[in-house]
Amino acid sequence: MNYTELLPFMDKEELKKVAFQIINGDIKGVKLVTFFPFLGKETLHEIVDLLIEKKDTKSLQRALPFMRREDVKKIYQMALDGALPDFDMHRVLPFLGSEDVKTLFHELIKKAADKPAEDDEEA
Repeated sequence: MNYTELLPFMDKEELKKVAFQIINGDIKGVKLVTFFPFLGKETLHEIVDLLIEKKDTKSLQRALPFMRREDVKKIYQMALDGALPDFDMHRVLPFLGSEDVKTLFHELIKKAADKPAEDDEEA
C-alpha cells in the first residue's frame, strides 16, 4: 500500500502538519503535490504564501488547480512583475477569471501596437 491511497481518509489537520514538514525539509521523498487536492483552502493559502516566499515556482504551478482565485491572481501579478522569474505564465491562464484574461489580452494588444514587429509590415 502507498501513502497516497490513504490521503482521502486523513483529517485535514494531519495533512497540513505533514505538508509543512515536507516544505520545511523535515520529510524527504514525499511529493507535496499529492497533498494539494486534500488540503483545505485556508491551508493551501498558507502553503502558497510559503512557496512564494521560497520562490518554489514548480510547486506553485502544480498547486494552481486547487488554490483560491485571489492566490492565482497574486502569483500571476508577481510573475508579471518579475518577482517569480522561473514561473511559466502560460500555466496560470486557465485559472484566471475571464476579466483577468480580457485585461491581459488588451495589455498585450497595447504592447504589440506600441512596438510592432519588423516582420509585420505589409508589402
